Amino acid sequence: MELKLGHMTILKRLAYSSCSLKDFTHASQGVGNQGHHYEKYLSDIENWGYAVLIGDYYHITGFGVAKVEEKKMPRPVATKISAGTTTELYDGADLKQSGIREGAFDFLKYPSKFGDNLVYPRVSL
Repeated sequence: MELKLGHMTILKRLAYSSCSLKDFTHASQGVGNQGHHYEKYLSDIENWGYAVLIGDYYHITGFGVAKVEEKKMPRPVATKISAGTTTELYDGADLKQSGIREGAFDFLKYPSKFGDNLVYPRVSL
């Protein structure tokens, strides 16, 4: 059972106050065109034990509160990025033109045509 965005939206709304099915499905709450999905999501959440229906109102359970809190906590980063400096000297060899095959950079000898003009490539020293 994986909670989708619709499930989490409902749980977050239930964490603040109990709501009826009409509160979710009608545009008075600003749910837009997703109202027809909420009945399915509410039944899923109720079956999984995250919410309970009492009378006409859905209430969040302790498991639901725990799930909302679990999603709020930041996830640990698997790999940390080091922003330190290097101590080696950088010579820039990887930026130099080193053709893997002979004649790979022969195109730089010839001009490119832009409109009626011929433009030669810039030569870097």
